[in-house]
Amino acid sequence: MSCSDLNSALGSSARDISQTAITRGKVANTSVPRWLLGGSRVKTAVANRETARIDRLKRQQDAIVAMRARKCAS
Repeated sequence: MSCSDLNSALGSSARDISQTAITRGKVANTSVPRWLLGGSRVKTAVANRETARIDRLKRQQDAIVAMRARKCAS
């Protein structure tokens, strides 16, 4: 990959992380009615899934940063 491709991939990764964090925040702040059985469990499961996705995206971003540091002079 070229330096411009790596920079583009890094920007895309950062955008995905931000969007996922926004989604996780919206889910975490959702008010679940008491009459909705299992609603809190679903809310927690979705938030945990988004957290796992953020962790995976951060690992990918770290790999891109490391590759960019090796290939591209600042």
